[in-house]
Amino acid sequence: MQLSVAPTRVKEMVLSGCEKVRAANSDLQEAYETYVAQYGKDKIVVSDPFNLAEIIDPAVLILGRNCTIFYGDYSKSLKGRLGSVNLKLGEVYIIGRRQPQDSKLVVWSSQGAVELETYNSRVGTILSRIHAAIVFPSEKEVLFTDLGSSAGSVIAGESIKTGGFVRIYDPSPNKSPSIKFERISTSKDIS
Repeated sequence: MQLSVAPTRVKEMVLSGCEKVRAANSDLQEAYETYVAQYGKDKIVVSDPFNLAEIIDPAVLILGRNCTIFYGDYSKSLKGRLGSVNLKLGEVYIIGRRQPQDSKLVVWSSQGAVELETYNSRVGTILSRIHAAIVFPSEKEVLFTDLGSSAGSVIAGESIKTGGFVRIYDPSPNKSPSIKFERISTSKDIS
């Protein structure tokens, strides 16, 4: 899908929105400060945005290898087993985990924090403290971007315009940890 918002503008929206969201959430501020202290501020990278609008509900977002949440375009919401959040036009949402770890995926906005899902901290690479962002600039665009997370992100679903899709944000295809992708084709033999 062609974006009406330029990728450089998305980057500006995410970074300035992150500042605003951090100011409203002390636990995000702590997660951010410890993340930057460990990896450096340049580790937070706004990847190519993916437009979640115009999907056939729901889209599945897999963060940190074992943490799954759902995006519903009809309701403009993110849902997990622990909670849900209705996205508001003009808002930026930061997705990640707290520091210290409490095994919960959190989505932060200027309105506060919502725990969406639990994750298993025993896997080799867990979701990042500052993992991804969602920007809601217009009714026709709800943009997801991975923020340079070490575990990557996978989005799967079906688009009204283009059909089925899988979008993979792989942190490093040549180094560990990377997302291993194997395509298995199946067919029904009707002979």
